[in-house]
Amino acid sequence: ETIFLCLTQVVTCITQLERTINIESTFGNETTPTTRLHFLDRIDWCVRRIYVSLSQLDLQQQSGAAYGLEDHTFVELMDLALDYLEDFMERLASTTPKILHIEEENETDDAYRLGSIINHIVRHALAFANVALEADKKALSELCETLLSECATFLEGSGELNPGHRKLEALSLERALYGLETFLNEALLHLIFASLADLDNTPIKKLRHIPQEQESESGLTEKLVSDFDTNMDRIQQIGVLAIAFSQDVKTKTIVRSCLASLESLDACIVPALQSSDVHHADILEHHFNEEMLIFRNLIHEIIDTRSLINNYLDMLAESIHIAGKRLPKDYLIIVQMGHVLAEHFRLPVNYAELSDNGKRLHQDFLLILSECLAVVSLATPVDPKRIVKRLKILYSVLAKLRNVIDVIGHDSVFNESSRRQITNNVTRTLLPICKSKSKRQRSFVKQKWDSVVPDPQVYISNDSDLISFQLTEILRI
Repeated sequence: ETIFLCLTQVVTCITQLERTINIESTFGNETTPTTRLHFLDRIDWCVRRIYVSLSQLDLQQQSGAAYGLEDHTFVELMDLALDYLEDFMERLASTTPKILHIEEENETDDAYRLGSIINHIVRHALAFANVALEADKKALSELCETLLSECATFLEGSGELNPGHRKLEALSLERALYGLETFLNEALLHLIFASLADLDNTPIKKLRHIPQEQESESGLTEKLVSDFDTNMDRIQQIGVLAIAFSQDVKTKTIVRSCLASLESLDACIVPALQSSDVHHADILEHHFNEEMLIFRNLIHEIIDTRSLINNYLDMLAESIHIAGKRLPKDYLIIVQMGHVLAEHFRLPVNYAELSDNGKRLHQDFLLILSECLAVVSLATPVDPKRIVKRLKILYSVLAKLRNVIDVIGHDSVFNESSRRQITNNVTRTLLPICKSKSKRQRSFVKQKWDSVVPDPQVYISNDSDLISFQLTEILRI
């Protein structure tokens, strides 16, 4: 995975270097050494990292060492924990209490490994909680505490001879695992709506113009930079979990590459935008927007449409329910989040899944969404009842669209149920084969088994004459 990532980063940096050279020649061979150095340093780091990774692979093959738990994603760890509990309950049903007691005493290493798996799951969840929306942070922390408590109870009861008690402890731990994953799915969708809406409201170019336009308001500039840094941290966590939930190797690699590019730019793009080097700022801003566009489209590729609609409907229903306590800016925020849903359907692969009736409802959704945006954007005060009336219409249209998609999804699941059993192992080539996979429903990711990963170049328009290196060529290796 690291080698794949470094190769894609080398290709990306070479492409950006070529664009830099073309811009320099266009403006009379005016050099931009800072820009060149940025991309050359990234290429140098990637090449050295490839060498280290190849050496590590060679050592692993010679020693036969397995991957540690720290190398597993959140989803892989969840699968490992659930598989352990499933095996335990199967043995519980097929053996006598005394034999099970003896087996548990002889398998202390396995029990210790389960505790380590749970600890790593909690670390992943708390890392996400650090950047989650304030409304979700407390619940995530409480769910992590519950999971640790249930795990401790299960491990402490290993000497219990009563099979009923052991089964209850195992079921409680399993329920805690599912509860954490379910809520994390919802919190992740909340964060996607908030982060992508923030990117639309505060594009990177705003950081470029504010310092010149309002130098006296240094507090405003600091707030914009702080909000930008916070959103970049959120984007990183969204990407990490998207990689964990995605089942396609190529998609994982492209998302990793986007995150690596954004992380590299995070430290230098704000100083560049506020510097006098116009060409350097132009190139980095273009690179940032390009990577962010690819990232956003890939996230919309991965997300399950029905889950995204359901999540937005929940937020919309809450806004309608507490309408009298809402400020005007709160209405604006919830409507702007609706544009994230509109963006989801602009992706051809998502729009193509709609039936004719669904496409008609989609047009109705866009129409009422534009009306809602118009009424909440008025400079003059508006009667909240007018706003709520339109929000209720928006809710009604979206609920109908969701119902249409539910019917399509049900038919698709019925028609492809046999094919899923055949392709289940194939689509998870980087993950351990987990029995619990077949019975779990991950609401974040599409339940799709023959998805086609699009060429990232489809998502971007590049005016320069790019060299023949293409990301998809590397991914064919």
